[in-house]
Amino acid sequence: MSGPSVLVFGGSGVIGAAAASYFRQRGWTVTATGRRTTPRSPAVPSPDAVPVTAFDPFGPDPDYASLAAKAPYDAVVWAQGANVNDSLYTLDIDRHVELLMANCVFITKTMNALLTRKMVVERGARFCVVSSIWQSIARQNKYSYTVSKAAVQGIVHAASVDLGQDGHLVNAVLPGVVDTPMTRANLSPEQIDAVSSATLFNRLVGLEDVCSTIHWLCSSDNHGVTGQSVAVDLGFRHGRIL
Repeated sequence: MSGPSVLVFGGSGVIGAAAASYFRQRGWTVTATGRRTTPRSPAVPSPDAVPVTAFDPFGPDPDYASLAAKAPYDAVVWAQGANVNDSLYTLDIDRHVELLMANCVFITKTMNALLTRKMVVERGARFCVVSSIWQSIARQNKYSYTVSKAAVQGIVHAASVDLGQDGHLVNAVLPGVVDTPMTRANLSPEQIDAVSSATLFNRLVGLEDVCSTIHWLCSSDNHGVTGQSVAVDLGFRHGRIL
C-alpha cells in the first residue's frame, strides 16, 4: 500500500525543496512544481532531492492536467513566493502588485483550480501555506513583502471556514530567520548575531524545524488544527531579552 501523496508548489526554493525531501523521506509520494526546474542553492543532496516540474499558474495555458494525473493529493503545500526591499518612500507599484500576485493570488488561483477539479484533492486534505513571521510583525524597508504576507492570514482564515464543509484543514507556517547559506549571504554577521541573541536559544531556526511543522500540519496526526498561523521562530516575535 502506497503512502500519502503531497503536492508542493515552490519545490525549487530552499524551503520548498527541503519540505519535499522531508516528506519523501517519510514515505510520502511527492510532486513538486516550480517556475524553474533547477533548485536554488543549496540543493537537497541526491537521492533525497525531489524532481521539480515547471508550472506557472499565470502562464497562457497552466498545465493543471499534469498535476491532476498524479492526483489525488492528501496534502498541498505552497512554498513559492517573492521578496523585495522597499518602503512607502521607495515604492514601485508594479513590483508591489507582482508581490501580491506571487504571494497571495498564486495561492488563491491554484487552490481554486485544485478544488474545482474532481478527484484532485482527497476529502479532508490538509493545506499548508509557508508564509513568514513578517505576516504579523513589521520591519523597516519591507513594506510590500509585509503587506503581501499579511494577506496570507486572510486567505488562511477564509479558506479554513469555506473548506470545512469538505473536511479540509488549512494552516500557515511562519518561519523566522532560517539558517541557510542565502540568509548568511544576505545578512551581516551583526544582523545574524542580533537575531540569534534575541532569544535564549542563541541560534537561528533550522530548515528541519520548519519542515517538521509543515509535515505535522499536513499529516493524519492533525485532526483539528485549522485556520492557524504557526510561527516557527524560537520565540523571536514575542521574545524580549533584558
